Amino acid sequence: MKSLIFLSAVVFGGNVFAADFSDSELIPDWASSAISELTQEGILSGNSDGTFAPSRQMNRAEFCKVLVNATGVQKYLPLESDFPDVQRDDWFFDYVETAKHYGWIDGYPDGTFLPGNKINRAEAAKILANAFELSVAEPASGEAWYGPYFQALSDNGLLAYGTSPEDLYPQISPSRAEIAEQVSRFMVRAGTLDNSLTEEATTTPTGSSNTSSTTTTSTTSTHTVPSTVPGAVIPSSLPDFEYTEKDPFATKVNSSAGTLYLEKDATLSKGAQVSANQQNITVHKLKLRSENGAVEITGFQFRLIGNANYLAVSDAWLEMDGKQITTKVKPTSNVVTFPLKQTKLSVGSNGKTIVMKIDMSGSPKSGDNFRWVLYLPEWIGANTAKKVGFFPFGGTNVTVK
Repeated sequence: MKSLIFLSAVVFGGNVFAADFSDSELIPDWASSAISELTQEGILSGNSDGTFAPSRQMNRAEFCKVLVNATGVQKYLPLESDFPDVQRDDWFFDYVETAKHYGWIDGYPDGTFLPGNKINRAEAAKILANAFELSVAEPASGEAWYGPYFQALSDNGLLAYGTSPEDLYPQISPSRAEIAEQVSRFMVRAGTLDNSLTEEATTTPTGSSNTSSTTTTSTTSTHTVPSTVPGAVIPSSLPDFEYTEKDPFATKVNSSAGTLYLEKDATLSKGAQVSANQQNITVHKLKLRSENGAVEITGFQFRLIGNANYLAVSDAWLEMDGKQITTKVKPTSNVVTFPLKQTKLSVGSNGKTIVMKIDMSGSPKSGDNFRWVLYLPEWIGANTAKKVGFFPFGGTNVTVK
């Protein structure tokens, strides 16, 4: 994931002001004070090259970090991840898990969090309202899910700069400047930020058009709100995340063999760049060992997550000691079941290493990104009383060149 999601940092000595960044001329007046305050408080940071990149959009993982820093809550570090695409060695693990622990965020219907996805205003409104404990009504019949969250922000004068109740544009991914300005007002309202430096601009951003005289009242001041945001590309609709895949099977076996221990092989590459038609790619490695007798394994299941689907893969199979232990499977959904060539695979106390490999189909596009995940203990069929490990197990993060 680290190759996909990047948040660089620069450490400054003393106070940090928007004017200190090498791209300060790109920072809009209406966000300058907020950026100065949040960087001084350590809630936001600049980049290693000395820039702030005010127009860069923020992804879901980065937004969780900002909110954890802004609220000052105690971080929550679980033993296991709540999301298959958030791993313990990801820089954002504790921030995402803390946000999940406090009920600020949920995953998508398929269980993923998609930390690298750009956050949009609708999602940001929900997370902000949850994190700062605003009162949110139930949605009215036929109302969009994000409607009550925007209403709660509007009632408290906390809508994003550049929006009004009539012009919310929920699909837009906000910039770092927009998030800084909005989060600073949330913190002032919560009493966790001194607004002595905050003097919000009363002019619209340079280059804006179609401005209106609509004003939004906040707890600190008022500012003119343009009806459109310069340079914004407005998608036609929010993506549909409805999950329709059938639940995966779980092999029913007896429990006569004690405990099966699983761990991800440390030699597994965290990231790999591949071509659209590359063959024999290692995408996962798992170590298995038993306690109190040999474990008999009858099958495995893995799931494809990311922005590519099963059509990206022509064949998938499992190997052990350099030999195939399953037939090659042509995926027909994002969940792939691997039947063993032999009826059973025996795993003893010395352990076995299972390697998952794939052939690409030639259909994925450059930039597509995915990984294979073993979600649950039930996705391994085995005659064991317990299956112990860090679930879900995410494999190599594969990016198409």
